[in-house]
Amino acid sequence: MKFFSLFKKELRDMLNAQTILTMVGIVAMLVIIGNIFSDSISESAKKSGDIVICDMDDTDFTKSVIKALKEDCESNDGSLKEVTIKSENYSKELKRIDQKQVLIIPKGFTELTQQKHKTAKIRFVQRMTSLAMMSNLNTGSSTAFETFKNAVKNAIYQDKLAKGEMTAEEIKQLEDPVELEEITVVGSKQEEISSSVIMSICATQNMIVPIILFVLIMFASQMILNAISTEKIDKTLETLLSAPISRMTVLAAKTLSAAVVALLQAACFMFGSSRMMSGMTSGIGVDSDKFDQALKNLGLSLSAGQYVLVGVQMFLSILIALSIAMILGVLAKDAKSAQTLLMPITISTMIPYFLSIVSDISSLPIVLRAIVYAIPFSHTFMATENAMFQNTAVYIGGLIYQAVFLAVCIKIALSIFMSDKIFTMSIGGKKEKKKKA
Repeated sequence: MKFFSLFKKELRDMLNAQTILTMVGIVAMLVIIGNIFSDSISESAKKSGDIVICDMDDTDFTKSVIKALKEDCESNDGSLKEVTIKSENYSKELKRIDQKQVLIIPKGFTELTQQKHKTAKIRFVQRMTSLAMMSNLNTGSSTAFETFKNAVKNAIYQDKLAKGEMTAEEIKQLEDPVELEEITVVGSKQEEISSSVIMSICATQNMIVPIILFVLIMFASQMILNAISTEKIDKTLETLLSAPISRMTVLAAKTLSAAVVALLQAACFMFGSSRMMSGMTSGIGVDSDKFDQALKNLGLSLSAGQYVLVGVQMFLSILIALSIAMILGVLAKDAKSAQTLLMPITISTMIPYFLSIVSDISSLPIVLRAIVYAIPFSHTFMATENAMFQNTAVYIGGLIYQAVFLAVCIKIALSIFMSDKIFTMSIGGKKEKKKKA
């Protein structure tokens, strides 16, 4: 009986209203993220069988290939759309036809395949707008290429079969009738490189910033929240604030010291992570000099100025996290409630953290996008992509929002520290029953 009484007492203390709200919040967050992933995957699956094609050769043979291609797409619940490309400025042309990708049959294709029995090149052009995994889940190049190659094989076979026996050269041609040439478009720039190659390297490298930011916010918040709550619970905060020193000085010293420690942790984490990632990517087999030049030409290599812009938003996020943690630390009544109070920051950081890695936030439905944009940390997780893809308006808007949000948080923290509310405010913990006289 003593065991069960003690068990019930400990369970009641731990399973309080804050713990229950925390669990509900985590479930809600995971459900929201899961629904977003599900919608993204469903949308990509729907478009996986769609092909946009431009026939620049315009012969009877290419028309027969497109006819077979269309039948293949329709049998797989996809669609085929024919467009016209007027120039090799693919950035401009993709905007004009309002498409993200297009498969181009160049002039001379029929001559190479039908008369010279050689492997002919086809061109696949794709626009990249994000480095998130879900946004590039359906790159389309492999699917479109394989579908087109099968259509060409079928057209060649049917044509030769109607004319009679096939030669050894023609049989060999059927093994590999077409070759894929990929062009990636970023903004107004284009480069002859596969988007999947860019994703394989850039996605790995750009995971460093979200991981660093997430760890940074959590470390800094926990430090300042524990410092404030512990001093309040131990009554040392009353002694400190009654000393002949302004409360503004105390608040500034605590905030900046936590920020400095967090930045030192970030520097160590960034150095270690960069070395780890360089080791992971060194054996991929891509010509590093050629790849680096291609990234530079596409604007996907951050310049010193762009690193500064990302750093500014990162520092603002740290200050916002510290100011919120300071307010939450004042509300703590005991050690248990202090740890639970960190949950709002954790949830607010985890949502944009996962979304920035997996999904393109700017492509979410407007309601979800507004919710994510309302979280101040989201803009820092998006900062690297905004700098790379020249989304200046989104970056500046996020920077202004973060500055305003920080000002509000600091004002609230100052109003608490400058009054006696810092000693009387609390949330959580078990209220003591008044003793009868």
